[in-house]
Amino acid sequence: MGFVGPSVSELQAAAQRLGFDTLSAENAASIRASLDRAVAAYQRLDAMPDPAMPGADTAPRSTGRAPTAAENPHGGWAWMGPITGSGKGLLAGKAVGVKDNTAVRGMPLRNGSQVLDGFIADADATVVTRILTAGGTIAGKTVCENLSYSGHSHTSWPNRVDNPRAPGHAAGGSSSGSGAVIAAGDVPMALGCDQGGSIRIPAAWCGVVGLKPTHGLVPYTGICALEASIDHVGPMGATVEDVARLLTVIAGPDGLDPRQPAGLPEIDYLTASGGGLRGLKIGVVAQGFGRPESDPATDAAVRDALARMAAAGAEVEDVSVPAHDEMFDIWNAVCLEGTAALMFGAGTGGYAEGHVSLPLLDAFAQGWRAHPERLSPSAAMALLMGDHMQHRYYGRYFAKAQALRGAVRNAYTRAFGRCDLLAMPTIPFPALPMPPTQATFEEMLTVALPMIGNTAPLNASGHPAISVPVAMRAGRPVGLMLIGRHFQDAVTLRGAAGVEALGEWQTW
Repeated sequence: MGFVGPSVSELQAAAQRLGFDTLSAENAASIRASLDRAVAAYQRLDAMPDPAMPGADTAPRSTGRAPTAAENPHGGWAWMGPITGSGKGLLAGKAVGVKDNTAVRGMPLRNGSQVLDGFIADADATVVTRILTAGGTIAGKTVCENLSYSGHSHTSWPNRVDNPRAPGHAAGGSSSGSGAVIAAGDVPMALGCDQGGSIRIPAAWCGVVGLKPTHGLVPYTGICALEASIDHVGPMGATVEDVARLLTVIAGPDGLDPRQPAGLPEIDYLTASGGGLRGLKIGVVAQGFGRPESDPATDAAVRDALARMAAAGAEVEDVSVPAHDEMFDIWNAVCLEGTAALMFGAGTGGYAEGHVSLPLLDAFAQGWRAHPERLSPSAAMALLMGDHMQHRYYGRYFAKAQALRGAVRNAYTRAFGRCDLLAMPTIPFPALPMPPTQATFEEMLTVALPMIGNTAPLNASGHPAISVPVAMRAGRPVGLMLIGRHFQDAVTLRGAAGVEALGEWQTW
């Protein structure tokens, strides 16, 4: 059925919801008559063809299948391929996992939630098109946390994700499956998305490499959003080379995502990330250590890795960025209120910046409203707090946080005046145990988001940040996070490659 304008009774119902004095039938009829021109414009818009992804592959392909228990021992796979690319480029012969908040035509897109059960993507996200064009094979869709709103790995549907390197512990989230399938050796690389640490957290806890690129470097087109100003999509891999290879393929403008600035250069990150540690100036951010949630052994392991970097020729010095915690507070308001407005508000994503799947918007809006009980505790928390902030404070704190971002971001810029890279623990404590299968609501909430103190500020600042494994402590991996200047992702990768070249991190 095509677009239908509001009836007189629907206008009266809307007036009541919005707190108007009683709207008479006569006045509602006058409003309805005045909308004739607007309704006609909507009807003409409805008749226009829906926009399509540019350059998308339309050839017949396999729609895949659910994984078997035998091929999914850690729960990292949501759906299996393969889909083989037609190109012979940089990813020829490489298998890639795709986070299940990212559209792959013909495959389910569930974003870790039963809310989207049954939805099939009708087009490929830009990053998927680029992987296939470069000769990569989509091995399958990787599990993610429910609506990507948890840093653990226990809220995801259809299954939880166990840590291959530390069984019985969280794989980290929200890109939990991507971290797990790389750590398990199923694929060398995968896509993750990061709004508060969701690439770097599973990278750190699973002992793999994960890069949150500079905000806007990689197009977010065709991916489920949380909040446009903190949405990032990026590469995860078994090695820094895998990450650099995948970034080279997926980076650059697509003409659809307004998160992306004009004039983005084409860079071969594989080549540009070479050069080693000698001469690199590393600033060790004091505020990333000794936090209330910090584990002393994790802090010590990261400092030991930094000492190794210094011995290899890096110039390592302590720096202070007091605004690191202020940026977390800014991120908190942007993420909570922005997510509630974008995902759950009147538009449920339709008012997001960038190209989105129109059928996906319909499916999600109808799905969560019909079954709100399918939201995870952490997603429900974001919805309820965001709704409170909107109705009690009318968005003033969201606006204040957005206005303060630039000034607080400058604190990192000042630190970069002396350094090429900043460093701190990715997560200041090791992977948490998995809660019971039948965990209480409170237990699920408690473990969902305590790990984002160091990662989330970099989503608000937009800087590139990479997690590279540097140690095992108590049988669990420890990640070092390196942070670069805006659009200096190659330097960030160079630092991580230099760390990797120091030797086998599992023996440190």
